[in-house]
Amino acid sequence: MSVDSQQTHKASIFQTVVVNDWVERLTAACRAAVTMTMARPEADARRGANSAGLKAAAVLIGVRDGRAPSVILTRRSAALRHHAGQISFPGGGIEPRDASPAHAACREAFEEIGLDRGAIRVLGELPRYVTVTGFSITPIVARVAASAVIVPDGVEADTIIELPLAQALTDAAYRFRRVTHDAREYRIYSLDYEGHHIWGATASMLVTLARAVARVDDRPFSINTDRS
Repeated sequence: MSVDSQQTHKASIFQTVVVNDWVERLTAACRAAVTMTMARPEADARRGANSAGLKAAAVLIGVRDGRAPSVILTRRSAALRHHAGQISFPGGGIEPRDASPAHAACREAFEEIGLDRGAIRVLGELPRYVTVTGFSITPIVARVAASAVIVPDGVEADTIIELPLAQALTDAAYRFRRVTHDAREYRIYSLDYEGHHIWGATASMLVTLARAVARVDDRPFSINTDRS
C-alpha cells in the first residue's frame, strides 16, 4: 500500500468514529469513565502512587463544534521553565477564587488562548489524573462554539492545534511504549498530528476519553505497542 493510500485509509478509519451525536456520546463517556477507572486503573508512567501533598489543577478538553469537530490543544511556550514546547490542554492550578475545577479550567483557557466562557458548554469531567510532578488534574470535557475566537497569549502558549475528534477517538491513532520503574511496568501513550507529537499526560487523558466513548458505543478499543 502506498503512503498516500495508507493516509487515505487512516483518515477513513478516523472518520468512521465520529457521528452527529458526539455531544451526547462524550457526555455519556464522562459518566462511563468513572466506572472504568474504578474497575481497572490505567498503569501510566505519568501517574504517581503517592497522593500526599498534591496540588489541584484542571484542564479543558474543549471540542470545537462544526462539521468536523476538533479538540483544542496548545503548544507550551519555549520560554517556560517546565515542559516547554510540549503539547497540552489549556489549564492550570485551581485557585481559591475558583468555584470548581470547571471554573478553573475555563478561567485558564481564557487566560491562555482568550476562549470566552460564554462559548463553552461543560459536558462533564474525567477521573482525576495524578502526575509524578505532584499535580492532581481534573480534565473538564466541554463543547466549544464553532465561532469561538482563540488566540495564544504568547506567554504560556505559542501555538494552537486543533486535533480532529475523529482521530482523537480512534484506537488506531495511538501507540504506547512500556517502561519499568521501581520494578513496576507502565505505559506511555502517544499520537502524532501534523508534525506534533502528543504524549504523556495529555495523550493519556485523550486515551481515557476515547476508551470511554468506545464503551458507550459498544465497540472494541485496543492500542498497539510502538515498535519504532
